[in-house]
Amino acid sequence: MDNSHSRNGKRPITISVLASLELVSDYLKALLESDRSIKIVNVAENHTQLLEMASENPPDIALLCLMDDEGHQIGFIADLAQKAPGVKIVVLSSPNSNLDQPASLKLGVRGIVGANQNIRVLKRAIQQVFEGEVWLNQRLMDQLLNGSGKNGSNGSSRGSRVHQLTKREIQIIELVGYGLNNKTIAKRLEISEATVRHHLSSIYSKLHVEDRLNLAIFAYQTGVVKPST
Repeated sequence: MDNSHSRNGKRPITISVLASLELVSDYLKALLESDRSIKIVNVAENHTQLLEMASENPPDIALLCLMDDEGHQIGFIADLAQKAPGVKIVVLSSPNSNLDQPASLKLGVRGIVGANQNIRVLKRAIQQVFEGEVWLNQRLMDQLLNGSGKNGSNGSSRGSRVHQLTKREIQIIELVGYGLNNKTIAKRLEISEATVRHHLSSIYSKLHVEDRLNLAIFAYQTGVVKPST
């Protein structure tokens, strides 16, 4: 199906882009706006411009292009989350970037895409984050686990909570761990999206986790989803 059309007649996803290089910003704008479900509302060359633009006219998504040595400059993300709390943040990171991915998640990032990925992957990440999901790669998940004390008392406590879950809830946690959104989970399990949301509310309550990101981490910590080797 051609996804170049608008999202079933709905308004396009609005995006502010942070890119220090004009060539990068022009390239992204051309590629992303070839999809009519996406609209670039402004482009910032630096953090100050982005903060001003996002606070005055908040987009749905802030796409931060952090290349090479820009990867360590993530402190402003907390300011962005504070000044424009409704904006969801996606980072486009080059393979050589020194970006601390776990730290960026703690600051408010909900999607990290490698600049070596194709534009289709970036569009999927934007759509998924827009819908309230997270976009995690296996490398990032491994980093989170390595620093989480998986075998410590906290990991044991989390593992014991699995026994409180129903078979269906465990199925949903597994699919969340694999990065699937609610719509895809509903199709996979042949249930409605409303039912998926109901199960997730129950899961969050039972496991004492706050959001989908922490639920995905839980899935790996407890072995519901196996990390790659």
